[in-house]
Amino acid sequence: MKKLFLSLLLSLPLLAGSLQLQEGSIEAHTEMMMDSEINPLNKSLQADVSIEGSNIRTLSGKFWVDLNLFASDKKDRDEHMYKSLESTKFTSATFSILNVEATAEADMYTVNGKLSFHGVERALQAKAKIHFQNNTLHFEATSMINMPDYGIEMPCMVFMCVRDQVDLVVKATFTK
Repeated sequence: MKKLFLSLLLSLPLLAGSLQLQEGSIEAHTEMMMDSEINPLNKSLQADVSIEGSNIRTLSGKFWVDLNLFASDKKDRDEHMYKSLESTKFTSATFSILNVEATAEADMYTVNGKLSFHGVERALQAKAKIHFQNNTLHFEATSMINMPDYGIEMPCMVFMCVRDQVDLVVKATFTK
C-alpha cells in the first residue's frame, strides 16, 4: 500500500503538461483627444505556461513582454511612449497567473494574477476566453491598468494628454 501511494504521489507532476507557445501578442490601447486610436502592438509575447490535462482552471505560469518591442503606426509617438515607460531602465513586464476561475459563460474565465511592471507589482485580473480546439489552446484576455498605479505619467502636448487608462488585449495560441 505504501509503495502504491508513493508511486501515485510521484506521478502527479507527470499529469501537468507544459504548453508550447506558437504565437502571441499584446495590444495596449489608450486614447488622446484628436488622436482617438493609440494601439501599440507587441507580437513578441513570451510564456512559460502549463496545464493539468485539459482542465483550464489548472492553468499556471507566466507571460512576459519586452517593452521596447511595442510599435504603433507613428514612430515618433512610440519614442515618447518608450521615454514615459523608461523602457531602457524597466525593459519588461511580467504577468504571473495565481489562479483561474470559471464563469457562468462557456469558455470564459477570470484569470487572477500579479503584474510586475515599471518596478511595481500589483494584483491584476483579466477576463479571458480560453478553449481547446484540435490540441491547441486558444487564449484571449482583456484587462485594464491605470498607469499612475505603476508610477508612470502619461505624456502631454500643451493641454492634450494621453489617457491614463490602458486597455490590454493578450492573444496567444499554445500546443501541448
